[in-house]
Amino acid sequence: MGKVLIAGKEEPEATLSPAMDAAIRVFKRVNGLPGSEGDDTAPGAAGVAFCSIRLLVASTQAINLIGKQGLLVKSIQESTGASVRVLSEL
Repeated sequence: MGKVLIAGKEEPEATLSPAMDAAIRVFKRVNGLPGSEGDDTAPGAAGVAFCSIRLLVASTQAINLIGKQGLLVKSIQESTGASVRVLSEL
């Protein structure tokens, strides 16, 4: 399994941070979807049915994701249909 590291300087005035923009483009590419206008699909990637993304988040930031009694994580799961788990440090 390959590993991809995406990092970028945050730009407060940007609608989408550079790192998030790159993550979306990478996700689309590995799933055989066009990344942007005029971008062809990745050969051999079509038919991928599952993609997992792991984010490294500081413990102090994870609290903002979990929310009171896990309500924020639950809300994200319900609105997206994706599974979201906050793992303890490995």
